[in-house]
Amino acid sequence: MRIDDLELFVAVAEHGSQQRAAEARGLSQSALSKAMARLEAEAGLALFERAAKGLALTRAGEGMLAHARAVLQSMQGLRSALDAQRASRAGQVRLGSIPFLMPSLVSPLLARFFVQRPLATFSIETHLSARLMALLRQGDIDLALVAVPAQLPAEVECSLLGPMRMQVVAREDHPRRAMLRGWPDLAGERWAMPAASLYLRQWLDEKFALAGLAPPRVAVESTASPVALAQLLRQSDLLGLMLSRVLRQPEGQGLAALAGEGMAWSHGLAVCWRRASQPSPLCLDFREAVIQWCREHGI
Repeated sequence: MRIDDLELFVAVAEHGSQQRAAEARGLSQSALSKAMARLEAEAGLALFERAAKGLALTRAGEGMLAHARAVLQSMQGLRSALDAQRASRAGQVRLGSIPFLMPSLVSPLLARFFVQRPLATFSIETHLSARLMALLRQGDIDLALVAVPAQLPAEVECSLLGPMRMQVVAREDHPRRAMLRGWPDLAGERWAMPAASLYLRQWLDEKFALAGLAPPRVAVESTASPVALAQLLRQSDLLGLMLSRVLRQPEGQGLAALAGEGMAWSHGLAVCWRRASQPSPLCLDFREAVIQWCREHGI
């Protein structure tokens, strides 16, 4: 039996008239009559009988109506499930990520994600955490992969992904590297460092203050990723901050972590989203994929 015939049958039963049902469905009465004749032929029984005010269901028709409604309800559930599946495989995710996570998390995860979601598209912004949080709060991105801010905005919710380890670094052949073993030893050094508004800079300023020292002497400050300053550190006597993982990669060649106490620091990374947003199924699936990837592989 055809689903559209069952839909028309239910309409006739509810209206008690083929003419009214045809008008409600936007069909000619002839087309509807043919559908009912086809359905009765397949059932092998009369489903309607004439009544004083139109058509009434026969006993067989009453049984058919109950089953038809159940079938149509089941079909609607199937259509909704398929719609949700299609929505989770198509559409766009507006993603923001700190540069550090692009090669280690975002790129390999996308490659795996596209196997199951070949119709998905992504728009990716790469900035430092402060800028990404601003874009998230403005509604310009759906998800942000960031370092957890000291104070989380009320409208933002996060799921922790794991720690990011930072270290104070200098070039391997820095003339004073062996002597830089405590914070007081760093008081006279010059730095290439993040801008004052960024959490890495705030951490460094706090370290100097706790040691009773004047603020660090800034030669270069930038809102770029610390990795962007690696070449400058390799070719100068400036000190800087660098991700521990980067020191083991080509970008970190020629740099070395200072061995002094307290010169390494871990900070949590997270995937963040706006509490009041209505994320798409695709966005929700990718958010869960990020969390699962970090559980399996770390950061």
